[in-house]
Amino acid sequence: MATNLVKALAMSAVLTSTLTVLSTTANAEYQLIDRVVAIVEDDIVLASDIRDQIVAIKKRITASGGQMPADDVLFEQVLERSILENLQLQRATQIGLRVSDQQLNDAMTNIAARNQLSLAEFKVSVEAQGDSYLAIRKKIRKDLLLNEVQRRSVIRNISISESEIENFLQSEQGQLILSPEFNIDHILLPIPVDAGEQTKALAKEKAIQLQQLALNNNGFETLQNQIAVHNAERSPLGWRRAENMPSLFKGVIDNMATGDVSEPILSDSGYHVIHITDKRGGVEGKTTETNVRHILIAPNEIRTMEEAQTLANEVREQLEQGEDFTQLARKYSDDPGSALSGGDLGWTEPGVLVPIFEETMNNAEIGVSSQAFQSQFGWHILEVSERREKDLSQERAAQQARMAIAETKYDDELNNWLQELRDNAFVDIK
Repeated sequence: MATNLVKALAMSAVLTSTLTVLSTTANAEYQLIDRVVAIVEDDIVLASDIRDQIVAIKKRITASGGQMPADDVLFEQVLERSILENLQLQRATQIGLRVSDQQLNDAMTNIAARNQLSLAEFKVSVEAQGDSYLAIRKKIRKDLLLNEVQRRSVIRNISISESEIENFLQSEQGQLILSPEFNIDHILLPIPVDAGEQTKALAKEKAIQLQQLALNNNGFETLQNQIAVHNAERSPLGWRRAENMPSLFKGVIDNMATGDVSEPILSDSGYHVIHITDKRGGVEGKTTETNVRHILIAPNEIRTMEEAQTLANEVREQLEQGEDFTQLARKYSDDPGSALSGGDLGWTEPGVLVPIFEETMNNAEIGVSSQAFQSQFGWHILEVSERREKDLSQERAAQQARMAIAETKYDDELNNWLQELRDNAFVDIK
C-alpha cells in the first residue's frame, strides 16, 4: 500500500502541474490543462472528469426544466460520487470482477429494445443527439461493474430470520406477492334486463357453443367471426390477481388451470365465458422424489471400460440369482460416498443426478434392478425402492419471501457498506 500511495502522490505531483507547450520562435507559453482534485487510495480523480460530469448534469437539468443547484454544491456532490465510484471500481478489481463484451452487448441490446430500437438504430439515435456511442458503452460497462460489486458486497451482509419470513408470509404484502396472476381472455353474450326464460335459454345455448369452439381452437383468438355471429363481445381482462378480478369469476378461476375454458357464467349482464391463457407467479408446485441405490463399477489403472462393463453384467446376474443388493454394493461398488451404506443415495430430486442416470431411474420399476448402463463415471446398476410427491409450496413461499425481504433491506445495507468503504479509505481532496 505504501508503494502504491507513493506512486499515486508522485502521479499527483506530475498531473497537478500538467502543462502544454505552445511554441513560438521567440519563447514558450505554458497553459494548465488539467489537475488532480482528489487522491483515492491507489487512484486519482481529475478535474476534467468532474467538469465533464457537471456539464452533463446541467444539460439534463436544463432539458427537464428542473432547478439548477449552486455550482459549489454541485461540485461537492459530483466529487463525492466520483470518489465512491472510484473506491468501488478498485474493490471490483481487487476481487477479480469484470464485464465481458457479451454482457455489455446484451445490456446495450436491452436498452435499445426498451426504446423499441435495434442496437444499430440505437447507435444512430445516440450519435444524432450529439452523444458518443463509445462513451455510452463505457458508462454502461462501468454501471454494470458497480452494480455487481455492490450486489456481491451487500448480499452477504443481509441476514433474514425465520420469524421475519413467517411474519412476511402472513402480511398483506406477502399474500399479494405470493398470489398467482392469471391472463384472462373473456367473452360476454349480453342478455336484456327484461329477457324472458326462453331468451335466457337461447343465450346459454349460444354461450355453450362458443365455449366448445374455444376448447377446440385453443381460446377465442381465432373465433372473431363466430363471436360476432353469436352477437357476443370479446373483451380480454389481461393479467389479474384474484383480488383484482370480478368477484363473479373468483370461485371459478380457483378450479381452472392454464388453457381451461369455463362453463358459461350468468350475471345481470348476460353469459360470460373465460379462458385462462397463461399463469405466472404463485407458489404452488410439486416434484417427484426418488429413493434410489446403485452399484458403480468404474474403470481404473488396472481395469478398462470394457472390463468394467463385463464385471457390471456379472454383478447384475448375481442380483437376478437372488443375491442381496446391499452386500453386492459393499463388495463391488466404486462409489466411495455410497458403497459402505449399500449403495444408498437417499431421496433425490430431479436435476441432481447425471442425465443418463436420472433417465434410467425414472423409467425403472420399483424394487427391480436395472440393466447395467454407462455414464461418464463408469457402469451402473440401480434400484428404485420408493417414489413420493413433494409439495414445494412452502419452500417456494419461503424463497420468495426471503427475496422480497432482502430487497427491502438492500438499500439500507448498501448505504451502510458505502459509508464503511468511504470511512476506511485513504482520500485526500486537493
